[in-house]
Amino acid sequence: MYGWNRLIVPKWVESRFFYGRDAEYDVFRSAVDSLRSGRVGGGTMSFQGAPGAGKFALMLECMEAVRLHSTPENPWVAVSINPNTLVSSVAVMARIVDAVNEENKRLSEVASDSIGKGLNKLLELGAGLFEELSSRGIAMAGISVGGKSKSGIDSEPLLLAEQVFSKVAPLLENVRVVVFVDEAQNTPVENSTKDVIYCLHNPPGKIPLVAAFFGLSDTKQVLSQCGLSRFADERVCDLEPLSIKEAAGSFRRMLDAYYIGTDEEKDVWANALAELSQGWPQHVNRVGVVAGRVLRTNEGRLERQLLEQALQRGEERKNAYYAGRVEAGSSRVWVYKQLALAAGKKEGAMADILSYDEIDLLSESAPLRKNESVDEFLTNALHAGLLAPAPDVLDHYKIPIPALGNYLRSLPVEPPQVV
Repeated sequence: MYGWNRLIVPKWVESRFFYGRDAEYDVFRSAVDSLRSGRVGGGTMSFQGAPGAGKFALMLECMEAVRLHSTPENPWVAVSINPNTLVSSVAVMARIVDAVNEENKRLSEVASDSIGKGLNKLLELGAGLFEELSSRGIAMAGISVGGKSKSGIDSEPLLLAEQVFSKVAPLLENVRVVVFVDEAQNTPVENSTKDVIYCLHNPPGKIPLVAAFFGLSDTKQVLSQCGLSRFADERVCDLEPLSIKEAAGSFRRMLDAYYIGTDEEKDVWANALAELSQGWPQHVNRVGVVAGRVLRTNEGRLERQLLEQALQRGEERKNAYYAGRVEAGSSRVWVYKQLALAAGKKEGAMADILSYDEIDLLSESAPLRKNESVDEFLTNALHAGLLAPAPDVLDHYKIPIPALGNYLRSLPVEPPQVV
């Protein structure tokens, strides 16, 4: 049986050669260790970063760890919840109970007769709970008795979340639940959402539950607007690039698995590909894919000439990614070039970092800023992956990938001339 103290690499991860993120996984492990030890409440986690930082892969890794840890004697359940569902406590609990029932059904098939009967009893309780909630006129899809919300889903009365969680508590007392919310930056900021998130953070009835939110660089800010402003110590992770050593380890795993060559040849390839990726998880994936294609079409020969070909194609894939990031931005291309040029001129501790006020001044003349505040501009730039919060410096931002900064500075565009 796997333990939380071991980073589990399930089959789906092996194909992508998940590597690194030990510090981030330790945050997850610490939270579930506390839950296993009986501590309920306050363990909510947040993992945030720019697009391509590897949030989704890390989330799947953690979910698989939960599944592999579950046994008939000690069931654990990983529950994936859409951020829009968080406006409805009933919809959230419906998803949790459904996931618990699915896991109980799976475990009952491998359990002894006595344990299997107990698990089947939970299935019966779950079915009865759905019937009771439905009889109260609360729809499972999240449509309930309140007023219309901004998200288009009917909001529930403010106190309903605690009532619903408390009602379900007896069903979950022997099952440890880990809730995963992906794209958490899209969580609706509404009163009903605040009530639900409060219950996830401090589960009524001592439900053995912990929640993990995965999202873009402003996820913590959005969760704060939803009332979750006080995370426990070391429960918030800003996903930075992997080290070059970690990226090289990922490429080396791929080469060891599929290609024949000397250790020296594999190290040359792994280190060169890692340098090209700059440790950015999305680049590790893209560069690894094109390198694999080059090798497969050339009988897996780890030759220097083929490495140069793989590096060239990898560079093209990186630039295609950057073009997509720029296209996702709300402003003109030259605005992002100006930001990159200004950041590139910085030196010392503030190298490559721009303040909120600097970004405001540099972007204020952009045509699309006429109806867009600097906060809206920043939010869009964060979601497009063109900027990311600078670590440990409030209201300062950086271009998350050095190669992206070089790409932006090299673009053949200039600000419009003022006549």
